[in-house]
Amino acid sequence: MNRNPVDIALLHVSETKHLLDALITSSESFDYQKAKSALKALEKKARELGKLRAELQAQSTEIAPTNVLVFPTASNTRPASRF
Repeated sequence: MNRNPVDIALLHVSETKHLLDALITSSESFDYQKAKSALKALEKKARELGKLRAELQAQSTEIAPTNVLVFPTASNTRPASRF
């Protein structure tokens, strides 16, 4: 996966908005089958976004540009000695 993360995020935000609109519209019109279907699709989208987030985070740690400083995270730092 070597796509632009911003493009990916915009695509998923748009899809999620569509799913939410469908859920709200179907619940307002008392179309419970359609609302249930939209809710399942929204749950699936949430799982997809979780996987995508993990992939993008892994990709961002693999590729560090040479002109960017990488600061240590809290998990791999040791307290500095005073002397």
